[in-house]
Amino acid sequence: MKEYAATSEAIDLPVRSWLWLILKRISLSVAALLAAGTIFQFSITLWESHRYPPPGKLVDIGGLRLHINCTGAGSPTVVLESGPNDSSVIWQLLQTQISKFTRVCSYDRAGFGWSDAPNEPRSSSNIANELERLLTRADVSGPYILVGHDFGTLDLRVFATRHRQQVAGMVFVDSVHPEMHHRPPFNVGAQSTLTNIYYRLMPWTVLAGVPRILGWCRDNFIFPNQPKEWVQLVPEATAQYCRLQSLRTEQAQVTDEDGSFPAMTGPFGDIPLVVLSHDPQVNNFGGFFSPAKLVEAERAWMEMQGELRTLSSRSKWIVAKGSEHWIQIHRPEFVATAVQELVNDARGTAPFQADPETEYK
Repeated sequence: MKEYAATSEAIDLPVRSWLWLILKRISLSVAALLAAGTIFQFSITLWESHRYPPPGKLVDIGGLRLHINCTGAGSPTVVLESGPNDSSVIWQLLQTQISKFTRVCSYDRAGFGWSDAPNEPRSSSNIANELERLLTRADVSGPYILVGHDFGTLDLRVFATRHRQQVAGMVFVDSVHPEMHHRPPFNVGAQSTLTNIYYRLMPWTVLAGVPRILGWCRDNFIFPNQPKEWVQLVPEATAQYCRLQSLRTEQAQVTDEDGSFPAMTGPFGDIPLVVLSHDPQVNNFGGFFSPAKLVEAERAWMEMQGELRTLSSRSKWIVAKGSEHWIQIHRPEFVATAVQELVNDARGTAPFQADPETEYK
């Protein structure tokens, strides 16, 4: 019996040594891949910072520098506010068109684009405070036409509530609704375990260069039937997004989202308002919902868009045919036309024509 046990132990020792050797080699290989990915991420980020210098200027607003890019001339000034994870690059096609008839400024919220990392929670209240300081320090005076996309309209609603006398008009570009994450089916998607895991793990994968290597960042800016002008800007948009600072800021926004949605902002009296919405016939939520829920998601989105138009007694709601969520990319001339109407109204050259009917253009 003792001889059998000794033989068994003698056989077991090489097996354990073999398994330990395999685990050791796997660990070393993983560590080497992580190190290589980290070096790759650091190197390409450094290279991109030289390749894509800020088109505007960095303005110190008090312990924090924000990037703002103003072009064109004239009054009122158009202020462009990006969506939840975009930099000011997302507005370049539209800004070129607007600058032909008035002054227009795009900027990067703290943590995105060329701006510094945020030093306060990412609530719409704090973001509106930062925008106010930025416009003051950069000597960008009103009146303003506020143009926001997606999440960005929430920040602008806070700003407009505080500075109503300086706001000459507003354009909501496929804006989120303050109660969106409390309404089905969006409430389920926002509270899902998968969504939470994604936002918590994604920033850590950036450290190892995983999103760049797998093309995840670039995929965020490639759309079906995208205009050729935007294709040229995709590398720059990718460079500004695929950084640890941007992903961490996006995570912070999601964490603060429920408390930051400004449900009590508005109504805005007779301030001219244009609500622009994506085409519900285009698949906008395929990556978030099952096919069975897509119809429900589009219906709920359009209902909320209709509610947004009631924020002003002088409003119109226009659905952009064939356009996805980023209307400023798919139909920049369409957004520019809406802005031009508000500029003409502010200048007194042509009154803004509100429309109680939904238009499809």
